[in-house]
Amino acid sequence: MTEYTAISFDVDANGETCLLTLRRPRKLNTITDQMNLELQDALARIEATSAIKVVVLTGEGRAFSAGYDVGEGEDMPARTPAYWKYHFRLAYKTLRMIWALPQPVVAKVRGACLGGGMAMSMASDLTYASDEAFFGDAEIKFGGGGNMFPVLQWMIGMKALTELMLTGRNVHAPEAARLGMINEMVPADELDARVDQVVRHLCLLPEGTLVRNKEAKRRWYEQMGLPALVAMSEDKSALGLSTSGENEFTRISKREGVTAALRWQKQRFETVGAFR
Repeated sequence: MTEYTAISFDVDANGETCLLTLRRPRKLNTITDQMNLELQDALARIEATSAIKVVVLTGEGRAFSAGYDVGEGEDMPARTPAYWKYHFRLAYKTLRMIWALPQPVVAKVRGACLGGGMAMSMASDLTYASDEAFFGDAEIKFGGGGNMFPVLQWMIGMKALTELMLTGRNVHAPEAARLGMINEMVPADELDARVDQVVRHLCLLPEGTLVRNKEAKRRWYEQMGLPALVAMSEDKSALGLSTSGENEFTRISKREGVTAALRWQKQRFETVGAFR
C-alpha cells in the first residue's frame, strides 16, 4: 500500500520526524477499517526506517478522533459476529503496533478524543492536548465494553477508572491533565508549537536513546501483564457487540439515521444531568 485515502504520511525535511494524520475531518476523523489498514501500513514503513526518530499522531481539523464510525449505509459492512471479530482484530493490531513501535509516538490532541481515538492516545507514549480537548469511551453508551487499550488503570487509579467504565462520561482536558491521562494541556493556538518543541528536544537525544528507553517502558508494562489484558479486552469487545442484540440506539439509527440516534442518546443523558 503506497497511497493513503484515510490518513496522510509526512516526513520532515531532516527525515527524523513523521507526522501521521487521521484524515476524515468532516466526520471528526472517525475510524474505519480502511483507516486501520492504512495506519498499519504506515507504522510498518516507519519501523523499517531507522532514520525516523519520532512519530506525531494527530487528526485533521477540529478533532483528534470521535471514535469508530457507527454509521449505517450501503458502504458500511453488515454488523455480523464474523465482522465484529475482524473489526476488533484490525483495531487492536493498530494499537499494538503503536505501542510496540521502536520510535516514540506523540499524540497531538484537539477536540474529541473518544473510543478508539482515546485508545490510540493511550497507546501513544506521550500525549499533549489543547485546552478544549475531551476524552471518553463513547462506545460504552452504545453497549461497548470500555477501555480498549487497558493502560488507563495504571494512569488514573481504580476509582476513577471504574467511574469512567460504568458511566461512559467524558473527561475534559483540565481533568485529564490532573488524572495523568495526558502529559500537558496547552491553549489550542499553542498546541502545534508546543508539540514541535518537544519533538525537536527528543530528536536531540543521543542516537539510540529513544528506542532503548521506549523498549524498557514497554517491557515494564508487559511484566505487569499488559499483553494478557489487551488480549482479554479484544475478545470481550468482539463478544460483547456480537451478542448484545438490537437496542434502541440501533433501532433509531436504522429508522431515522445515525444523527437522529446520537441526538436521542445525548438528550437522554443530558436530562439526567449526572455528568456535565
